[in-house]
Amino acid sequence: MRRSPRRYHCRVPTAAYWGSLFGLTLIGGAARVVRGGPLLRGRVHRLGRLELAATVVAILALGFHCAAMFLPAVVSSLPGSIGAARAVRDLGLVSQIAYWVPAALLLTALRRAWPPLLVIESGALLAVGVTMFSSFGLPAHLVAIAGSVAVTVAVLTTLGESPAGRTNGAERSV
Repeated sequence: MRRSPRRYHCRVPTAAYWGSLFGLTLIGGAARVVRGGPLLRGRVHRLGRLELAATVVAILALGFHCAAMFLPAVVSSLPGSIGAARAVRDLGLVSQIAYWVPAALLLTALRRAWPPLLVIESGALLAVGVTMFSSFGLPAHLVAIAGSVAVTVAVLTTLGESPAGRTNGAERSV
């Protein structure tokens, strides 16, 4: 069976794969709670309200893109999502815009994060996009997704709380 460059033709990742990504996210959040605040406190920056909103929107959009590709039954239960999910699964121009714009928005929102983590985040998001839209196999794409989730969790655990009354995110705490 010849693999079409426009769709993945293989088994959907198992529940263990998705569960491990969700578990990784929970571990990152739990580590932050146990620590009583951001990890790497000497490398913390505070997100402004606009940066926080952009981060949430970007992560939701990237999550929708991933769910549209691998969990179509879940996505189809969301009102009005069937057409958008179909366009994402086609891996055409709409799908590319639906991936690269939120990825760029996430990097822009996190631009004041510790530079080494931001560089790794950029590489992880690039790897996801390249393995998705080029002729890489599904296993490479799944590894890229897992790496991207791990790096995003690492970046988010280093962020400080949104400063009260501040919207520019320029404050740095030590």
